[in-house]
Amino acid sequence: MTIRTKILLLILVSFVSVAIPLAINYKNISTNNKMLNYLSKDQVNLDYYTYQLNYIIKKNQTEILQAVLLHKLNESTLHTTHFQEINNLIKQLEAFEKKNRELPSAFTETLLIIKKRVIAYNIVEKSLFAALASKDKLDIEDAIIGFNDITSTFSKDTKRLIDQANKQLAKSISKIQSSNNSSRDSLIFSFLIALFLISFAIIKYSKLTVKLQEQLSRAENAELDLKDAQRQLLKYNDDLEDEIIKKSAEIHEKIYTNFLSGLPNRNKLLEDIHINETAQLAIINIDKFQSFNDVYGEEVGNIALQLSAHFLKEQSLQKELLIYHISGDEFVLVGKEDIKTEDEFEEATKDILASFRVHEFTYGEKKFSFHMSAGIAFGFSKKLLAYADMALKDAKKRNIQLSVYNDDDSLEKTHKEDLECAKKLKYAIENNKILSYFQPIVPIQKDSALPSKYESLVRLEYLGKIIPPFNFINVAKSNRIYYKITHAVIDNTLSAISKYKISSSLNFSLADIANEKTMSYFFDILESYRYNELLTVELLETEDFQNYDDVYNFCVKVRSYGVKIALDDFGSGYSNFSHILHLPVDYIKIDASLISNIDRDQNSRIMVETIVELAHKIQVLTIAEFVSSGTILQVVKELGVDYAQGYYLGKPEPIEGQIKSKT
Repeated sequence: MTIRTKILLLILVSFVSVAIPLAINYKNISTNNKMLNYLSKDQVNLDYYTYQLNYIIKKNQTEILQAVLLHKLNESTLHTTHFQEINNLIKQLEAFEKKNRELPSAFTETLLIIKKRVIAYNIVEKSLFAALASKDKLDIEDAIIGFNDITSTFSKDTKRLIDQANKQLAKSISKIQSSNNSSRDSLIFSFLIALFLISFAIIKYSKLTVKLQEQLSRAENAELDLKDAQRQLLKYNDDLEDEIIKKSAEIHEKIYTNFLSGLPNRNKLLEDIHINETAQLAIINIDKFQSFNDVYGEEVGNIALQLSAHFLKEQSLQKELLIYHISGDEFVLVGKEDIKTEDEFEEATKDILASFRVHEFTYGEKKFSFHMSAGIAFGFSKKLLAYADMALKDAKKRNIQLSVYNDDDSLEKTHKEDLECAKKLKYAIENNKILSYFQPIVPIQKDSALPSKYESLVRLEYLGKIIPPFNFINVAKSNRIYYKITHAVIDNTLSAISKYKISSSLNFSLADIANEKTMSYFFDILESYRYNELLTVELLETEDFQNYDDVYNFCVKVRSYGVKIALDDFGSGYSNFSHILHLPVDYIKIDASLISNIDRDQNSRIMVETIVELAHKIQVLTIAEFVSSGTILQVVKELGVDYAQGYYLGKPEPIEGQIKSKT
C-alpha cells in the first residue's frame, strides 16, 4: 500500500468518524424532539383534566351551597350537579394513565383514590340533599360540614395528582437533557478526532510531497549516474573478456595443479587416464617423509617436496614420462601413449628411483636425501590407479623398492586385508581392546643382584582373538592412528607397574618422539607418576636417527623424571655404536641377528663379546634378545651379558599370568 493511498484512507476514516456520530446524534435529537412534543402535549392535557376536575368540584360545591343558602335546593337542583362531567374527566385521566406507561405508581394510586372520592362525594351529596329535605338543622349542618370536607380533600387529591405528573415531566425532561448533553459531547469528541486525523493526513501529505520531490530529484541524479555507469561499463567491457579468460585460467590451474609443486595434480591425472586410456602407471612415494616433516618442521618439509618435485620433473622429461603430484609426498609417473614397452616403463621408473636415492638436496645449511618406493600397474583398467596403490603398499610392506601389480589377486587380497585390519583397529581403539603382553627380561649372571624386568609388547584383541603387532602396526601408521596405540600401551604399562610394582620397558619409535600429542601425553603422566624409577623407555629404529639433538633432548628429559633409557636392536648397523657414546642410555639390547645363531657363528660371538666389553666400560647394562635355547643362553652368559630375553625364558602373555607363574 502506497503512502498516498494510506493518506486518502486516513481522510476517509476522518470523515466517517464524524459522519457516524452526526447521524447518531441527529437520530437522538429527532427522538428527543418527538418526546418533548409528546410530553408538552400530554402535560397540557393532564393539566387541563386535573384543573377542570378541580374546577367542576369547586363549582359544584359553590352552586350547591348557594342553593342551600337561598333555600332553593330541590329535586331539580339535584339534577343540575356536575357529577356526569366529573365521571367523564375521571375516564379521560384513566385513558391518559394507560397511554403513559412511564408514570410512577403513586400517580396510579392517587387516581384510584380520586375515583373512590367521586363515589364518596356522590354519597355525601345525596346525604346533604336528604338532610335538607328533612329540614333538621343539626343534620343539615353536619351534612354541609361533611360535604365541605370531602370537597376540600378532593381538591388536595387533584393537586397531588398534578404534582406527581409534574415530577414525571421533570424526570423525562432531565433524561432528554442528559441524552442531548451526551450527544453534544460525542459530537465534539468526534469532531476533534476528525480534526486531528485530517490535520495528521495534511501533514503526512505535505511530507509525502516533499519526499516525492526528493525522490524525483534522486531519480534524476540516478539517471545521470546510470548514464555515467553505462559509459564506464562500455569502457571496461573490452577488458572484461580478457579478465574472464585470465580468471578461468587461474581456476583451471587451481583445479588441475598442485599448489605446492606446480605439477599436474590428482584431478588432472584422473581426467587424463579417462581421456587417454592410460595403460602404464607408477605411484612413487617418499619413504618416511612424515618423520622428516616432524623433525624439521612443515616449512622445511614443503621446501623438500618442492625440490623433490623439480628433480622428478627433470627426470620424467628425460625418460619421456608424464609426472603428477597427487598428494603430499606421493607422485605418479605415466607412460606417453604406450611409446614404451612394459619392461621399458618399469626400467625407467627404477632409474628415476635410483637417481633420487643418490641425489643430495640442499636448503640453506641443511643437506638431506631420501629413498622412494614405487608401485606399478599395467593394462587398460579403470582401477589402474588403485592397482598401482596396492603395489606400492606391497613394496612398503615387504621393504623393497618397487612392486608390480599382477592379476593373480594377491595384492588386491592384501589391500582388502589391510582394510579389514583398519576396521579391527578402529574397533579395538574404541572398545579398549589394545592390550599389553609382558615378556620377562631375566638377569642371568650367577652373582647378579639385578632385578627381573619385563618388556611391554602391544597386542590387539578382536572377537576374542589376539592379533600380533606386525599385522596392524603399518596399517595404523598409514591410517595416522599409530599415536592412539602408543597412548594405550603407555596406559597399560604404567597401570601394570603401579599394580604389581614390577620393572618394565616401554617401546618408543622416532614417530612417537616426533609426535607432540604423544610427548605431551607421556610427560603429563610422568609429572605425577609414583613409580618412574621402575620404567624404562626402549628407543626403536636407532639406525634411522637423523636429528641427534631431538633424540638427545628427549633422553635427557626422560631421565630427569627417573626413567631409564634402552637402545633396541644394538649391533644391527654401524651408526648405533656412536649412539652409545653420545646418548645417555642405561641399557643396550643386542640385536636378534647376532644372538639367534651365536652358538654356531664365531663372528657373532666375537661381535657380542666386543659389545659387552664396550658397554661395561661405560657402565651400560646389556640385554640379549631372541634367546630361544639353553645353548644360546649358556653362550651369552659366558660372554658376560647381564640380561636375557626370549621364548626359552618366557613368552609374552598378560602380566597376571607372568606374576602367577613366578609365585
